[in-house]
Amino acid sequence: MRKSDKYGMMPVQPYLILGTDQYQTIVEQGDGISHFYHFVLEEKPQNEMTAVPDGSVDLLFGIGENDIRTFIGGTVLSAKRWEFEEGRKYFGVCFQPGGCHLPAALSIGDLVNNDLEIDGNLFGTNLLEKLAEAKDLESRSTIFLQEYRRARTEQFPNHIGTLEQYMRMRIYEEKGNISIKALAEETGYSECYIRRIFRQAHGISPKNFERFVRFQNVLHIMNHASNRLHLDELAQECGYFDEPHMMKDFKSFAGVTPQSYNKMIEGTKLRAAGTDAVSQAI
Repeated sequence: MRKSDKYGMMPVQPYLILGTDQYQTIVEQGDGISHFYHFVLEEKPQNEMTAVPDGSVDLLFGIGENDIRTFIGGTVLSAKRWEFEEGRKYFGVCFQPGGCHLPAALSIGDLVNNDLEIDGNLFGTNLLEKLAEAKDLESRSTIFLQEYRRARTEQFPNHIGTLEQYMRMRIYEEKGNISIKALAEETGYSECYIRRIFRQAHGISPKNFERFVRFQNVLHIMNHASNRLHLDELAQECGYFDEPHMMKDFKSFAGVTPQSYNKMIEGTKLRAAGTDAVSQAI
């Protein structure tokens, strides 16, 4: 799993990378942001664009010739169709799970499994005009950071933020396999209280978040595997009880089986060379 000082993984949306043109990213790892990204949709993709669960909030600016449309969405709960307009340039901000400071008009519960069209200037004064004038991903990322830092407010009291961060990092450390009972014993809070605090920050339960962490771990290993993978070893590496357990979640979250996904990414920009894999063939 890719790690930073405060956040435990870099969320990945594989179908976005595979199905769009000129896809680029800048890794941020600060201010609760995972990465910025840019892409264009020159024509309708051959396959349906699909969002997968990642526990994150995405803020997306669709820059057209005459306007900018702004959408914000939380994590999906299973593989879900993701629609974009052809001919627009898109600038996106992917926040780390629990990292997005929302304007007062929005709540995390409204965003889960949903995409809302909003006024992009909620995230900064004259932000849309400034983004429209910028020419590339780097300059748009700089502009967003400047305006977001001015506009954001602290979302939670300090003790709540510290508790949420501790729970999230323990979930990452245990690869999505730590019980609520264990978290309650470690923190000294009741199970009911820590569930409530976690949902307040993420809009989903700790149990669902753990499932998404395991799934994202599978994606990262498959995307960076230089050799073919043995499914039972992959399941064990990513914290699943057994191979059928992993297969069930993967099909629900990715919309395809691990075997089909592996074939889909073979020879694409998603498949990075040089990373040791589990071994043998799917």
